[in-house]
Amino acid sequence: MKMSLQDSPLKAVQMLWVNLIMDTFASLALATEPPTEALLLRKPYGRNNPLISLTMMKNILGHGVYQLVIIFTLLFIGERMFNIDSGRNAPLHSPPSEHYTIIFNTFVLMQLFNEINARKIHGERNVFDGIFANPIFCSIVLGTFAVQIVIVQWGGKPFSCAPLNVEQWLWCLFVGVGELLWGQV
Repeated sequence: MKMSLQDSPLKAVQMLWVNLIMDTFASLALATEPPTEALLLRKPYGRNNPLISLTMMKNILGHGVYQLVIIFTLLFIGERMFNIDSGRNAPLHSPPSEHYTIIFNTFVLMQLFNEINARKIHGERNVFDGIFANPIFCSIVLGTFAVQIVIVQWGGKPFSCAPLNVEQWLWCLFVGVGELLWGQV
């Protein structure tokens, strides 16, 4: 079995989109979170305390592991799971493949659902608590999801995407929602 890559699974324009949603949109969405009563009553951190707490470190490493396992699984056996042509064996500069589009779409959806997890960083269980109290957050997440649909279904060659069918979309969503479940573990 050949396990080499002819081309990168994520192209430059896709990486720009991922950076935009992970850095700019996520920052804007999370920065608009209204303070909760518990947050306002918590004592301030000392100047010598670490910026990243143990809980935050577990979340960062845990979600990194989850995402790497999913992406590598899709990259190396995704074509068999979905019964589609492999993007790994396609020659350089070939038309967009469903295989690599599924990887890109799944990665973006994992980022979106992890954005919901990131609302609670001190071990709180209910990541949806008060989510509708922040219409900016909801608008950014839903807007990003809508743009992702447009990019995947109609982005074509400029975004290196092949349209996905309903079953493929549901699998991408299922894995993305897995971020919420993984966050509880």
